[in-house]
Amino acid sequence: MDGQGLVSALKGLAQAVGASSHAMHLVRYRGGKPVESVSAGHGGAAGAPMDDYARYWVRHDPWVGAAARQPPGVHDMARLVPPEVLRRSRIWNEWGRPNEAAFHAVGATLMRDPGHWGGVAFHRRETEPPFSEAETGLLRTLFPHLRRAFAAEAQLAPARAASGAMLRAGLDALPDGVALLDAEGRLVFANAALQEMAAQADGLALGAHGPETPDPASRLALRRAVTAALAAAQGQLGLLPSAGSLSLPRRSGGAPWMVRALPVLPRGEAELLDGHRGAMLLVTDGEKRSRPMPALLSRLFGLTPAEASLAASLAAGRSLDEHAKRRGVSRETARSQLAAVRRKTGCRRQTDLVALFARLPG
Repeated sequence: MDGQGLVSALKGLAQAVGASSHAMHLVRYRGGKPVESVSAGHGGAAGAPMDDYARYWVRHDPWVGAAARQPPGVHDMARLVPPEVLRRSRIWNEWGRPNEAAFHAVGATLMRDPGHWGGVAFHRRETEPPFSEAETGLLRTLFPHLRRAFAAEAQLAPARAASGAMLRAGLDALPDGVALLDAEGRLVFANAALQEMAAQADGLALGAHGPETPDPASRLALRRAVTAALAAAQGQLGLLPSAGSLSLPRRSGGAPWMVRALPVLPRGEAELLDGHRGAMLLVTDGEKRSRPMPALLSRLFGLTPAEASLAASLAAGRSLDEHAKRRGVSRETARSQLAAVRRKTGCRRQTDLVALFARLPG
């Protein structure tokens, strides 16, 4: 009930019986044959291979066919489907062996009706020994608890799915772009604002790993920022402060896209990332963002009112000459103020100064 989901909650039990992977399946049948499943696993063939299994390979799984004919309880799958039969099967040769999927399995049938079968399974690879009778016996002892947990999961999953839908709707309502990446850095969600930004094809695109840019230096900086955020999600915080913010230049020459990478930790109500740790990228349109005001720049860097005014002009995209003309001061005075601003901010070049201001909030 803490929101992890049954697969995550079973990790300790999987370790106790020496399983290298485990999974939960809810299989739908038509005419007595499996046609699709909702499957989630940990270890082994989890991730994209499991998605392929749920969409297609479940139809060819002899374990599913055999388990669905068994009464509720714990079953050693080797007794239902002999290993030599599994080795000759299409699913093992085309999906199982290439993905180092399960070869030995103990399955618990937790639900069975004419149109559905539900259960959990604990697996070992072909190179590992079969499950012992003691390990299978432990699962039989815990079977009543597994069955209650499965029933609770069935009741809680719709509420968590609704929570995920609400979260997506909230992110879609934001004016800034949001990309959510999983623990491997793969894109799992991009909100409406980010998709609109990418559609402009102005130095920002969306790919399998989230925002992309054709600029080599910015691409490297973006990769470092994502790596730092993913490391921070695992508790390694040292890289994040220096690598978390960057700008992506526009091909049109306009104000850059501003990107900030943040770690994302799993929360009970956040099914959007399926419980994975990952990263969130916040993307701001430099053409639309509010510029930092002189008072903020003065407080942050200890600038005088005149220096803060110059810094705000640079942040707004004005040149030194434009600022001097607007303020009615000589160019030499403006240059002197610029030198003071660079010294107080630690920026050696004016371009570094502008990049610094671009990362600040309005």
